[in-house]
Amino acid sequence: MTDKKPDPRRPDENFEPFEETRRIPWPVYSIAIALAIWGVIMLVQTSTAVQVADKTQEEVAKEDSTKLAQAAAPDLDAGKTLFADNCATCHGDAGEGVAGAFPPLHGSDVVKLGGAKAVTHIGMRGIGGKLNVNGDGYEGQMPAFGSVLSDTEISEIASYVATGLNDDAKTISAPEVADIRKVAGDKDPFDGGAGLAGLINDLPAQPNSEAADQGADSERVAQLVGQGTDTVWACASCHGDKGEGIETVPRLAGLPAPYLAKQLHDFQRGTRFNDSMAYVAKGLSDREIGELANYYASMSSPSGAKPALQGDLKRGAQLAKQGDWSIGVPACFTCHGPSGVGVAPNFPGIAAQQPSYVAHQLAMWAGGARHNSPLGLMAGIGKALNDSDRRAVADYLASLAPMPAMDKTELAAMESNIPVREGVDQ
Repeated sequence: MTDKKPDPRRPDENFEPFEETRRIPWPVYSIAIALAIWGVIMLVQTSTAVQVADKTQEEVAKEDSTKLAQAAAPDLDAGKTLFADNCATCHGDAGEGVAGAFPPLHGSDVVKLGGAKAVTHIGMRGIGGKLNVNGDGYEGQMPAFGSVLSDTEISEIASYVATGLNDDAKTISAPEVADIRKVAGDKDPFDGGAGLAGLINDLPAQPNSEAADQGADSERVAQLVGQGTDTVWACASCHGDKGEGIETVPRLAGLPAPYLAKQLHDFQRGTRFNDSMAYVAKGLSDREIGELANYYASMSSPSGAKPALQGDLKRGAQLAKQGDWSIGVPACFTCHGPSGVGVAPNFPGIAAQQPSYVAHQLAMWAGGARHNSPLGLMAGIGKALNDSDRRAVADYLASLAPMPAMDKTELAAMESNIPVREGVDQ
């Protein structure tokens, strides 16, 4: 055998196949470069857009914050006007107060220490009893304005008193007032200066508070008010749990005890007419009448009244504050006290009284159906007022802060003046 020669056209058995390197086509390079450039452009554009969006968002947030701050900032000019309408009657046009009667708010050490926040608390809840301001003693009752003024209105008055009358730099906003209302709006009035100790740091020395005397008969009075007896309907069933009244049923809280006792005796005698009240009054002893009168006189409650008769409030304010001598009507506040809070023992508070009750009583005075006033003044006033004026003054009085409770000392001093029926022992 002869060896077969390998075919030179075929690779030998040790041949390793490989592929020649080929150059990438230029269109691929072009596409890759284009994609890279597009990616860079998109990255730059996206980054710029994000920066612009962030900046815009910050500006919008800043603008919103500014608007909220401006909206929350109290209007001090409005506060000055509200002060004139609600506070100046007692505290003076410039907050100077009345020596021995009403403490000053201008230059007040209490206001300076407590600021707008303390003014808000006091204005919302009211205060009664002994109080020292700038070293001078005062004793009286300030009504609570929380039930008749909005959060915005209270913030404006409190901020004006703190900054406009006492040079404090800090105001209080309506939302802050709303927060205070949530925790303190329903609380009783502060018990004099001693009651402010927990509210104002470093408060100057204040008189001690006088603990309320519940009395041995409080349980019986509570039964008369809340449950009644076999012959007496529960007072609260008509006049409300807090003596605030409703529609033609009058507010009783804070009315002078002698005045309340006289009305009950008049219902008993028939010199004041109301079938329901005559039935109730005839079932009460003189002692019970005196106890009920004291109970309601010492009661403090928020206003349950609002203007509801479509009366002209401006005309009503004129009649209440200045009167109208063109028709022979004196100012209501001449007899019923500043802001209509009453002058014990004979002139009841009319502030926050139910408007339907006031208008109805004025009509009764005018028509002669009511005539139990010893001086006969209300008959002449009722006749001089037309229906529009009666609705106007009734609605205006309903817009005022409620009369405060009678001071305990004042009430005790008047107990001897509470009338009783002639010939009947107490």
